[in-house]
Amino acid sequence: MPNPIRSDLRPKPVRWVGSSKDDLIGFPQEVTRRVGVALWDAQCGLKAPYAKPLRGFGGAGVLEIVDSHDGDTYRAVCTVRFTRAVYVLHAFQKKSKRGIATPKADLDLIKQRLKRERGLRAMVKKRKTAVTVTPSSGNVFADLGLAEPEEELTKAQLASHIRRTIKRRRLTQIAAATLMGIDQPKVSALLNGRLANFSSERLMRLLTALGQDVEITVKTKPRNRTRGRIRVIGEAHA
Repeated sequence: MPNPIRSDLRPKPVRWVGSSKDDLIGFPQEVTRRVGVALWDAQCGLKAPYAKPLRGFGGAGVLEIVDSHDGDTYRAVCTVRFTRAVYVLHAFQKKSKRGIATPKADLDLIKQRLKRERGLRAMVKKRKTAVTVTPSSGNVFADLGLAEPEEELTKAQLASHIRRTIKRRRLTQIAAATLMGIDQPKVSALLNGRLANFSSERLMRLLTALGQDVEITVKTKPRNRTRGRIRVIGEAHA
């Protein structure tokens, strides 16, 4: 019997460094949503296809999430190198029209906010720093002010399972589209975190079309929470 995926049960918490959360809230909503989807993958130890290692930071420990909207480019930078949390270091709109490189001023700010693991933990614990580190509420979509954060998180979780299933089965986008009964551009949208036109119900149907069982369990919430929640738990595969 397969075992539940640990990252689904215990995703890393998110920590917002400096003004990163407020800066993200100021992005166009579709860009904010897409960054949230990539952050969920990072919390689970995965990497969204549109999250790339940021050059000059020693490998894949620092990721840059890039999106375009109405001709403008937006970027969010997070680090996944720490074992206990994902730290969102910076979010900004790239204003230069030349080249794709991250501007030097933004790189300098990222370097300032990116401490060594021991130093950053101590910074958070002692709260003796000019750079504020704010814990997430547990749902980055709620942190970012989206209208239906529970639905957004559920869609991010379901889409992550779709991407993993497609990757595990080594399906091309066209083959996946055929199995799910949708066109290839919609598969591309799913793989790249563009979920605005998908409901959670539709994503569950797409999972079943890929040969996955979706089970819904309803139970009474614990007393220490004021309301119920929706959580997606998958299974590990060899």
